[in-house]
Amino acid sequence: MRFCYRCGISEEEGGPLIEGLCQVCYRKENPVLLIGEEVNTELCQNCGSYKKRGVWVDPKSYELEELIFEVAENALLEELEDSFSEKIREYEVVSPEELEEIEDLPVGMAVVSFEPLDFHIEHFPAIIVYEVRVKARTHELQRELHDERKRVTVYVRQTVCPRCQKFLGGYFEAILQVRAEGRPLSEEERKAIGKLVEEKVDEIMRKDRMGFIQDTIEKEEGLDFYMGSTSSARKIAQAIRERFGGTISEAYELVGLDRQTSREVYRTSVSVRIPKFRKGDIVADRRGNVYEVERVDGKGLTLKNLENWESEHLDWKTAKREKVDTVEHEESEAMVTSVTPGEVQLMDMESYETYELNRPPFEVREGEVYRMVHVGRRKYFRGKK
Repeated sequence: MRFCYRCGISEEEGGPLIEGLCQVCYRKENPVLLIGEEVNTELCQNCGSYKKRGVWVDPKSYELEELIFEVAENALLEELEDSFSEKIREYEVVSPEELEEIEDLPVGMAVVSFEPLDFHIEHFPAIIVYEVRVKARTHELQRELHDERKRVTVYVRQTVCPRCQKFLGGYFEAILQVRAEGRPLSEEERKAIGKLVEEKVDEIMRKDRMGFIQDTIEKEEGLDFYMGSTSSARKIAQAIRERFGGTISEAYELVGLDRQTSREVYRTSVSVRIPKFRKGDIVADRRGNVYEVERVDGKGLTLKNLENWESEHLDWKTAKREKVDTVEHEESEAMVTSVTPGEVQLMDMESYETYELNRPPFEVREGEVYRMVHVGRRKYFRGKK
């Protein structure tokens, strides 16, 4: 007959001995839930982020009560992960109701649940008291599972995360400069670029917490965005080029030394120069064909030939080869005074001079006023007034 060396009960009464202990003493001497009574964690008072496995992450909810519980439960789960007996090889988190129904588990398996018993979140540090319960099997001879409960108090304190420390301190790593070739940005372009940058920053910051805009400066010639990271400046520059076309270049400025690594620290200027062309511009190619620009994007130009009014698309490489460029021109308004099968007679609305043009490839009517384009001695219909 064998006896438990701790309480003296016989194996016949106390069940099969495990490591010299009866069933009850084995469970008491080999607890599986080793978590402490207190857990401390922090959330950023500025942006609501918190540490998750050592990395600052943005919260799922910014509603204060939900945010506090999210931060507290994350901290509790991380503490639990490191607080099981070495006899536990895997664990699962379930609801208290599911845990109540569990009566058997494989050896080395634990199932844990937790629920708040009390909380005070009116001010910081916020305090939430959880009851943590675990069931587990650590030996094949166990007749009953470990069933342990513990009260754990989680303290949620406020701090300022590294990103917000840098942001509030005016930190920036790169300057994104947006300019147009040979001209200032138009008001329409400024608005479109500003909206694109905002959308792209929202996307980038889901993965790069330093992808923020520190400041935006409007200059006569264009826009400057002061960015928290160089990689975000590069991604946004690429998005602008894809939308508007143009070229990207970079320059670097030595701004100091990193005190921790003694390495030189450089600030990057990422420059996007969009094409000089805008919708409505009058351009000509190397053959003298005259066009109105209908669309400009990252892929190229859509042009309307003012001779035959046909539209065509040129990629940027072709536009460069064809030497497409803006052309000096004048604009006027003229009234159609007569129409023949081959010609149209027009009268300039300012000088009252009359002149004839070949009939255009669209319907014109006497008495209608059209916008005209003058390139050298040649005149073209641009459209109805």
